Amino acid sequence: MDRRKGMERQLSGMSNRLNRLALLCVALSLVCAPAALHAEPDSIQEYQIKAAFLYNFLKFVDWPKETMPDGNEPITLGIIGKDPFGNAFEPVKDKDVRDKKVVVKRFKSIADLKKLGENGKDELDRQIEAVKKCHLLFVCSSEKEYLKDIVNAVKHRPVLTVGDTEEFLQSGGIISFVMDDQKVRFEVNLTAAEHAKLKIRSQLLRLAKRVIEEKDTPQNADK
Repeated sequence: MDRRKGMERQLSGMSNRLNRLALLCVALSLVCAPAALHAEPDSIQEYQIKAAFLYNFLKFVDWPKETMPDGNEPITLGIIGKDPFGNAFEPVKDKDVRDKKVVVKRFKSIADLKKLGENGKDELDRQIEAVKKCHLLFVCSSEKEYLKDIVNAVKHRPVLTVGDTEEFLQSGGIISFVMDDQKVRFEVNLTAAEHAKLKIRSQLLRLAKRVIEEKDTPQNADK
């Protein structure tokens, strides 16, 4: 119950905090329906908040110009693994980012594909190629065992990797969600972002709970 109340407070507080950065067209839509959210489980509220964050990350991260879609091509937000979001992206499905539509693509769990044997390998190869074309890739907790494999597959590609498992940043991920006092926060591996040729704007970095840079040592990175 305490965690649920914390989530509800964050849905309201998040709008005030991010509005100053013009980030919250999505989060505001969530706050407008407090009665509906009140009856939903904690995990649903948590991933509604995370979905709002993911959408807004697209606004405050700059990709190399040549990798942004031309014409009517959409910006791609990928989810790999056992999807915990449900319909959390419904409020953003018709929203634009940089005058582009955002499409959500879901990719199968690597573990499930490997169970299929040779056929699974062929599909896995096709999936990895599609993953490399995503602008943002959320790595679900179901892929914890294959986290480094996934991160390495898009290493040095302009893919904003996001996750919510322990060791995500240490494995080379760029943004990791963390819970802090019953609120969803995020941490940033700035060095990984630079390797991916992504520029995270200062407005977003100021909202991060922690920013890790290459000069940080394991001891002071956690401070």
